[in-house]
Amino acid sequence: MAQDTPRHLSLDTVTRSPSSSSLRSTTTIGSNLSTVSQRRRGLIGRIGNGFNSIFRRFSSAQTSLTEMQVQLLSHRTNFTRDQVLEWHSKFINDYPDGHMTRKQFIAMYKAMCPKVDAERFARHIFRAFDTDRSNTIEFHEFLTGLSMTSPNSSSHDKLEWVFHVFDVNGDGVLTRKECLEIIEVIVRFNQSVQGDTSNTNSDQLLRSAKQSMMNIFTSGRNTHNDKLTMSQFVDGCLHDELISQLLDPKPTTLTNSRDSPTNSS
Repeated sequence: MAQDTPRHLSLDTVTRSPSSSSLRSTTTIGSNLSTVSQRRRGLIGRIGNGFNSIFRRFSSAQTSLTEMQVQLLSHRTNFTRDQVLEWHSKFINDYPDGHMTRKQFIAMYKAMCPKVDAERFARHIFRAFDTDRSNTIEFHEFLTGLSMTSPNSSSHDKLEWVFHVFDVNGDGVLTRKECLEIIEVIVRFNQSVQGDTSNTNSDQLLRSAKQSMMNIFTSGRNTHNDKLTMSQFVDGCLHDELISQLLDPKPTTLTNSRDSPTNSS
């Protein structure tokens, strides 16, 4: 179902500057994206900009990586071996315990967006990073999540990752209630970050987004109208222009598109 892309979903460019030794700095670790591609919109872009602009405290375990672990992370994330090692070095240098708690994750988002209510948004995003449901984000989870915000990751892979944002109760399927709740969180958060205070615009976009999401439940590709599996969710999002733009819009210009701690602009 094609719908016009909402202009007011555009996110402001996050200031990017070098940070040679610390993740705790509020400056960006680095990017080779063009100015246009830095203005990534929607859920995926907001997460990526957040993790490239501010990190708070982490607090478990692994302070070193074996060569096998480095290679596995490189294969899983498409970061190079050197990038994996450099991210890990910065991560452990500032946060030697090796993991971020839910409370710290939420605090990070609140610090990143002090003028908006980011807590509700952050609670849901945390779920996608915390893949083992341990209530902490370890380095490998952090790097995997960060890789999902890269333009190098396919839309299919990104949407599979975003599925966990929508899966509120963690049962592996999505209900209408879950989808409506998360879509509202995403729309409200994006518009508050953009400074769009028009109730008319916000309500109109929210109605359209909710209708698009409900259409995924009733599409011919879904044989069960009350729940969505991961594959049905991904397929439905890929076939709906509005939902695709909300979750993973395509930048119009890309250069060398791998975010890296070594290449800052």
